[in-house]
Amino acid sequence: MEVFVDADAVRVGPHFAAAFQRTLRIPDDGRTYPLPPGLGRFPIFDASPFPDAFPGAGDPSSPRAFLIPMYQREALWIGFRGAAWHPNAVLVSMGGVNVVTGAVDGPAGRILKDSPQNYLVTPLQPWLDGFKTGDGAVRQFVAMPLGLGYSIEAAVTGKERQGGIRITVFEPRPGRFPDTPPPEPPAGKRPMAAMGGGESPRMGLGAGGVMRQRIHPDPHGLDAWDPGNPGEACIHIVNSARFRE
Repeated sequence: MEVFVDADAVRVGPHFAAAFQRTLRIPDDGRTYPLPPGLGRFPIFDASPFPDAFPGAGDPSSPRAFLIPMYQREALWIGFRGAAWHPNAVLVSMGGVNVVTGAVDGPAGRILKDSPQNYLVTPLQPWLDGFKTGDGAVRQFVAMPLGLGYSIEAAVTGKERQGGIRITVFEPRPGRFPDTPPPEPPAGKRPMAAMGGGESPRMGLGAGGVMRQRIHPDPHGLDAWDPGNPGEACIHIVNSARFRE
């Protein structure tokens, strides 16, 4: 599937898009909080001119590589857009760790599984704010420098090599859903707030405070998805100070 950037969103195929939203960082104090508002999209840039800094960037055999600048300890959530009449299955991993199951991506790590379900269905899942930690709860995505042991990658694997976000999108099998849109109901909305005024350039994502968020089960079943032609994007996270350099 074609992968490109449009209006600060990564588009994969004809129906799926993901945008990365600045947000308030919630306290990591043991309490559970509601979802914070969006503060606007992070800008997304093509990483292909920088193959020495970002593994696989510019390599036609690797997923398309992009980068976003973040301040250390800044938080984000991912907003998904899709067609209700033609949904997608989506795997999301950060630092090689699946955000839904906590499992490590191995050679077969980007394969859809239903026991336990390791993927999201969009647009049924309109956004994702953190790593799933239990039924109805996630821990917020927070930018952390690589190499200091703060990322979820270090916590799960004991190493920090990848960082960033990897999104793998699967189309439904032919004939399972319509190819033309019926009248569509209005999409859900999140509250929007007004925007106010490390050593390594690459960063990963650590787990912050706890929020209430449901990871929706797949109502269509594993057989609804075509595993043969996924589209993939890698989004590298860069320290904002080094990004200016």
